[in-house]
Amino acid sequence: MKHISQAISFLYLILIFNASYGESLPIENYDEISENIFWNDLYPGGGWSLYCGYRFENSLGINEDHLFVIEHIYPINRMLRFLNCESRRQCRLKKNSKFIRMEADMQNLYPVWQDASVARRNKTYGMIEGENWRFENCDFERSLKAIEPRPLARGNISRSIFYMHTQYGLPIDKNMIDQLKLWNKEDLPSKQEKSRNDRIEEIQGTRNPYIDDPTLVDSI
Repeated sequence: MKHISQAISFLYLILIFNASYGESLPIENYDEISENIFWNDLYPGGGWSLYCGYRFENSLGINEDHLFVIEHIYPINRMLRFLNCESRRQCRLKKNSKFIRMEADMQNLYPVWQDASVARRNKTYGMIEGENWRFENCDFERSLKAIEPRPLARGNISRSIFYMHTQYGLPIDKNMIDQLKLWNKEDLPSKQEKSRNDRIEEIQGTRNPYIDDPTLVDSI
């Protein structure tokens, strides 16, 4: 009965999601977003990197000490696997509309320090014992198979992944779901995350409902 109840709750959530949050995206070009819209429109006054909390003051994702890049929280390689594409280029050449939308959806894009992005690569998110793998001056740990983001980033990551799961049907590893739900509860949406959600709605016309109401995650 518990599983049936959860399934019904999730189906109801999808109906609400599609009715209120699932409208078509007006921007379906990742290159346009990465070269202009992300930095100039979403972060016109600068911002903070997700993994380390480093500040960048301008709209180019640069400061005196660090270079920042755009990170897909739900990783590109998992999207490609889901769509049976061997590469981003192949998916683009096929004009796979679902991939084009997933790749460009700003609810899944965050500014991160380039070194942290390189360290992540295709690793999963998780908890790592000890502090031996921590970056200097950044609460970001990595092992051979996983990365552990700082506490203030965990809720953002959780809600972004659950958004991609609900919006596009992308799979989440079963052994990650409980951890992501815990992160969602421990790190509730900040004023900055809510403002970012508002700004994304203005630019691409969609919101992340899990930022508006984190308790919706319990239905997954």
